[in-house]
Amino acid sequence: MATRNVVNTTTAALLAAAVLLGGCGSDPDGAAQGGREVQAVTATAERTAVPRTITATGGLEAATTVAVSTRMMGWVKQVHVQAGEQVKKGAPLVSIDDSDLRAKKAQAEAGIAEAAAVLANAETMVGRFERLYADKSVTKAQLDEVVTGRQRAAAGLDMATAGLREVNVHLGYLDITAPVSGLVARRLIEPGNMASPGMPLVVLEQAERFKVVAHVGEKDVSGLTAGAPLSVDVTSLPGAVFDTAIDRVVPAANPGSRTYDVEAYLDNPDGRLRSGMFARVTIPVGTREAVLVPAAAVAHRGQLTGVWTVDAQGRAALRWVRLGRTQGDRVEVVSGLEGGETVIVSADAPLVEGDKVVTRR
Repeated sequence: MATRNVVNTTTAALLAAAVLLGGCGSDPDGAAQGGREVQAVTATAERTAVPRTITATGGLEAATTVAVSTRMMGWVKQVHVQAGEQVKKGAPLVSIDDSDLRAKKAQAEAGIAEAAAVLANAETMVGRFERLYADKSVTKAQLDEVVTGRQRAAAGLDMATAGLREVNVHLGYLDITAPVSGLVARRLIEPGNMASPGMPLVVLEQAERFKVVAHVGEKDVSGLTAGAPLSVDVTSLPGAVFDTAIDRVVPAANPGSRTYDVEAYLDNPDGRLRSGMFARVTIPVGTREAVLVPAAAVAHRGQLTGVWTVDAQGRAALRWVRLGRTQGDRVEVVSGLEGGETVIVSADAPLVEGDKVVTRR
């Protein structure tokens, strides 16, 4: 039984190979012996230098991103914007409860009034003692003491005024406005939440210009320099392919992936680009040798790819090949051809192994 299975398997494989080779010619009468004369257009499989490129993946982020925060702690009273909203510089973003500071402001204003009254009284006392000193009714020491009291009163007024200015500065941190015009990318807080110093509340982005950050492996990064050209394909958008240049190669690797960040910038004139979009970056890094054939010369048989060649006797022979990248109207043959072979671009009839090829002029 095992011997019969081996024989059946071998027979099936031979039949499949015969069908595959014969099917390339598709002779309707079943005469797939070759030997016919077939006129054809031929070309030469050319071994030539083609650009060598590095392909890396990355993403887009806004060139200018501002995380707006506060220097004060307090309950959020109101959030004036929503994510996705465009805002102008100076527009209100977040209001934090200011009850405590309003009370402190009232205290500071009362302190200023008190200090001003003390200073006014001190000024009156100095005037009086100056007249008495002129009449020799008080000593110089007594006059000096009154003058010193006026100076202390003036310093007290300055201190009270400075305290009011400090309260006003703190109040400015509670009514938070947009430092730049842009898009509200993220709203990170809601009314009733507690805001803390340095905690981001709203993230603004300026969407006129974007940064591309691509991740390049350590074996490729050494040849990359700022100013080198690259191409960026934002794959989620039709026709969104941009030619730009490397702005910066970050010298330190990312700890987790061991890749290096390559940064470039793109303008966004039509507003289609968004932060977080996936990008495929292609960077040319010199040249390499490759075998190219016209794309029209490639024949497909199911999952297989082949090229019809002309041997030294002028006979058609099918070569199975593995293809690489497309270079204009030609395609790279990674394996199956060495370069210099004559390949058939088109023929007047379906080709069969052994057909005599007559080059059409």
